Amino acid sequence: MSKGPRELGDEHVKDVHRALLISLQNHSLQEFPMTVSKTVEYIRELYPEIKYAYSKFEFSIPDQESDVTLILHNGETINVNLFKIKKGAQIQQKNLGAKSFFEKYFLSKDLQDIFNSKLEKYYNEFLNELVTYKIGEDHYIQSTKELKRLVATHFPTFSSGISNEARETFLYSLRETCFELLKESYNLRSHKLQHAYNRLLMSDEITIITKYYEPVVKRRKDISVEKLDLREPDFNDIHLYKKGKNIVGVRFGQVGVTLRFKFESNPVSSIKLAVSYEIFNPTSSSVHQNYLTKKGLRNIITKHRHDVKKNDSNAVGKCHEAISYYYFLEEFQSIRQAEFNECIKLLERYYQSIKQETLEELFASTGTIIPIISDYLNAKYGSYLIEEIELVPDSYLLNKLDTGDIKLLLRVNGGNYISEKISLKAIAKKGSKITTKNPGIGTILGEDYFNIGSMQSVNDEVKEKFETYQLNRSESLEEISKELGVSLISADQMQLKQGVENLLGEALMVVTYYKDNISVCKQHSEINSEIVVSVQDPTNIQNTLYWNNWSEQLSMRAKFSKGAKHGWSSIKFTAEYKPY
Repeated sequence: MSKGPRELGDEHVKDVHRALLISLQNHSLQEFPMTVSKTVEYIRELYPEIKYAYSKFEFSIPDQESDVTLILHNGETINVNLFKIKKGAQIQQKNLGAKSFFEKYFLSKDLQDIFNSKLEKYYNEFLNELVTYKIGEDHYIQSTKELKRLVATHFPTFSSGISNEARETFLYSLRETCFELLKESYNLRSHKLQHAYNRLLMSDEITIITKYYEPVVKRRKDISVEKLDLREPDFNDIHLYKKGKNIVGVRFGQVGVTLRFKFESNPVSSIKLAVSYEIFNPTSSSVHQNYLTKKGLRNIITKHRHDVKKNDSNAVGKCHEAISYYYFLEEFQSIRQAEFNECIKLLERYYQSIKQETLEELFASTGTIIPIISDYLNAKYGSYLIEEIELVPDSYLLNKLDTGDIKLLLRVNGGNYISEKISLKAIAKKGSKITTKNPGIGTILGEDYFNIGSMQSVNDEVKEKFETYQLNRSESLEEISKELGVSLISADQMQLKQGVENLLGEALMVVTYYKDNISVCKQHSEINSEIVVSVQDPTNIQNTLYWNNWSEQLSMRAKFSKGAKHGWSSIKFTAEYKPY
């Protein structure tokens, strides 16, 4: 069985320490690998007056000590950390525990408590998703311990598509939670970020890196040893940023500290944060990267070929998101992409499912979103700077009210960070309804939406009738829709208002009518009148809510989540909004 990075690192520390002690006695190092002997030579050149050296493994708690502690003849103590990496790789300074890093490195128990609460919630959802996939959605297991037992049995490794997808969503959720808490700390101008920099990058210690070529080190010139020499951090020039889907970064001038969320190994292992660094070149910017992204997206549209065999109801909306991203790069040329070429990947996944004419109309009309979003941001913040843009993954919802498709990171007056989420919709012409959310039957009446109870018993009863052939698919949906309508009629106005607001979401909605070549910015208006419930309207599988003197409406259409060939599948309600 091959050794893991931790075991290899520990082995390197032990070998270097033992070789160093032998070297201090002027004995040959011929028995050691060249990576070890060259490291010892470098250390002795750097510190020729070494009297003795201790390894961290001589202490009771090794992980709280430097890898090697040098004692010089003048009594000075030098703390040294050792890394051995393949050439071209990046060192990982620390491996933090997710449940303690805020308190230990950012000196905030409050932030740690908030993070741990979210971590527990998201981890339970992660486990539940895997268990549901394996044994079905009708299970009633809630105990984290029992969920972990089942996951350990059915998913011993991250080898399946579903386990990797669930992992990506879970780690993204943790990254977003961490980023929001760091943003809060930054906006308070906390010196704790400076403390975290010094602790995480071990700035008061010496870091020695041994680099080697793979697969086999045969020559001494295949090995290089160097001291990590980070540029001086600028604690007056701090920026927060994201990379990919699981990394958060804090930049201090030209030096960035990155925290990457990961599982230690398998789906029931501990959650860790891998710490690393990166150097920002002062002469470089995002302008060139953005130029390449824009060029790549235009090339895709130019070579478009409609594949009639591909049919995806989300294709127009997803292509609209990718093209909207493009126009942000076009207008704000130095904006940073959280994930390089993210819009290209999204467009490539969906563009063949729509006709050439539709894609051209989308590309031509989507540019109209920029002026109206700019006007909205100007009115809301006055002075602002967009630092970063990212596409929000489909499966991710940190907040049930968060329906944003694109997230912008802004610096506003005073330099504070603000995240602005934008919900993007693409519709052929004015007058059409806009789909806002697709809540499940298990949540529609719960606290996330109307907060008036549960439809679980209705679901179970209708499912039983369906499976015993008392009801067909259409009749099942009609029965469920009717029962939802009855529940909504019994709700009070406060509950109805909460449900409508939560189904519409908090994010600014921007709608592009691509055949009309216009976009409109829709901020959900205040509900200033009684909400009227119309049961099984306009069809037997829909219920519609009207407000503001019938000028606005929201209908909820019952549907199965899978096609007829799958038999019974979970029930969803497509919420469709029609503005005045």
